[in-house]
Order: sequence, then C-alpha cells, then structure tokens
Amino acid sequence: MISVELLAKHMAWANQEIFKEVKKLGPDVLDYYVVDEEWTVKTIMVHIVGASYLYSQRLQEKPFSKIEFDMDSPDLIDDLLAALENIDKDLIEQAYKDDKEIEYETSKGMRTNKISFILSMMIFHATEHRAQIVAALDKNNERSINLDEYSIFGYVRQLG
Repeated sequence: MISVELLAKHMAWANQEIFKEVKKLGPDVLDYYVVDEEWTVKTIMVHIVGASYLYSQRLQEKPFSKIEFDMDSPDLIDDLLAALENIDKDLIEQAYKDDKEIEYETSKGMRTNKISFILSMMIFHATEHRAQIVAALDKNNERSINLDEYSIFGYVRQLG
C-alpha cells in the first residue's frame, strides 16, 4: 500500500520541480490563465504555497496566521520555492506522527480531522493546482511541461 509519507514527499518534489520549470519560462507566463483572469499562473503558485502553509499550521496545531509575498517581486518564484522547502519539510514530518484528531480553525469555524485526512487534502489540493498551472500554459501554447514526468511514477523513478 502506498504511504501518505511517500505521497507527501512526491508532492514536495513535484511542487519544487514544476515551480522551477515555470521559472525557466520567464516572467510573461506568470500572467497566463485558463478561464478566470484572476487565477493566473502566479496567483495559483502563491495559492499553493499559502495553502500549504495553512495546512502546515493546522497540522502543527499552531494558531491561524497568513504567509504573504510581494507579488511584484522579480524574485517571487525563488521566494515561493524557499517557503515551500520549509513548509513541505514540516508537512512530511507530520506523516510520521500518530494519526490523531486535530482541531483547527477555518473561515467557517472550528473543524476536527485526522492528520492523514489533512495531509491527503493538501496533497490533492497541490496536485489539482499544478494541473491548473500546466493547463494555463497549454492554453497559451506553452507545452514544455509534461505532468507525466512529475507523477508519483516520475518521483519514484528519480529516486533510483
């Protein structure tokens, strides 16, 4: 059976790799979107990091706080990569803990879920948004990023 630990490590790797590939494409692609102009590649990338931070805070049972970035910074992707590296390290550590119930605050009030549930939500959330990034690029005829290369199979292959 595949473990949440392996899936969390894959998520961290795939996020890093996709963000690095987007960076190689140059700043113009950050404004690409699929349908909704508000959900640009840049916005989605920041959202992935912000949500990862939020999930990490919940799993560590820390009070709600936000992480913010300078959206106009030429170093935005580097800043996102650095933040993700730290956040994903914390998320992966959660996969080793006992699968206990955690109570956390949301915009709709208090919720309770198991660690495995919260980690699974984070993993699926990041996967969905990586696909949106690639779809926005594809819509604008940028097809250099093949998501198959960043699948769980790709991750396991690169481990050796």
